[in-house]
Amino acid sequence: MTDLKRAPEHRFTARDAMAGLSVALVLIPQSMAYAELAGLPAHHGLYAAALAPVLAALLASSPYLQTGPTALTALLTLGTLVPFAELGSARYVGLAALLALVVGAVRVAVGLLKAGWLSYLMSRPLMAGFTAAAAILILTSQIPGALGSDAPGGTVLARGTWALSNPGTWEWTSVALAVGTVAVILGGRKIHPLLPGVLLAVAVGMGYSVLTDYQGSVVGDVPVGLPPVTLDLPWSYLPQLILPGAVIAVVGFAEVASISRMFASEDREYWDSDREFLSQGVANLATG
Repeated sequence: MTDLKRAPEHRFTARDAMAGLSVALVLIPQSMAYAELAGLPAHHGLYAAALAPVLAALLASSPYLQTGPTALTALLTLGTLVPFAELGSARYVGLAALLALVVGAVRVAVGLLKAGWLSYLMSRPLMAGFTAAAAILILTSQIPGALGSDAPGGTVLARGTWALSNPGTWEWTSVALAVGTVAVILGGRKIHPLLPGVLLAVAVGMGYSVLTDYQGSVVGDVPVGLPPVTLDLPWSYLPQLILPGAVIAVVGFAEVASISRMFASEDREYWDSDREFLSQGVANLATG
């Protein structure tokens, strides 16, 4: 096991402010996209992104592990809740909030019980296969939107296949924007590893929409402010959500923790899985 030393005290600098601003600007469209991937209205992603990073930062130990939505967790949420309610309905939203509370409670319990070693039980082949399958579903789910195609309802794979096989429904401006986004992101990496290609792609896409008054598929109006805090949730479904919530708590954490653990080993810095479980759990509770 690598002997890691505790990270030295860090003084806030202008680079920290720039890094935080960059992450926030990317997090806005990312959180909305992952909310839709989880079957929720897009603006609910903003609610989650507003509170979770602030609270998690107070307890986290790793400077690399940023709190926010992940595609894997969004897909697991979708798979858990689809049997219980219609996508985007009020009951579905309530179930998602309740599931977030379950995930948060499990993660807080793991952190308090010093059981962070659970994140090491996920084998590399298992995570690689799971992540690859998630990537296929994520890519397929974005095909209709990228092509501007109004695919009929059905499974993610069915909608993506339908959009690809019906080029007559494509909206060519959407196709051009999708291709341009991929080009900016991949080209930025070739120019320099630290060039924020994702941030540039977001800025270019927003700039184009504003300058040309683009009338393609849009999210729609985003409600101003945060929703009221309430405990009026579908508690009768709690027994059915405990096991899926525990799985999401561990599997979702293992994916992002592996990245943090890798950087901690390379830089020989301190990383505490118990504290990270606790910080992520508090963030889930606040989000729910």
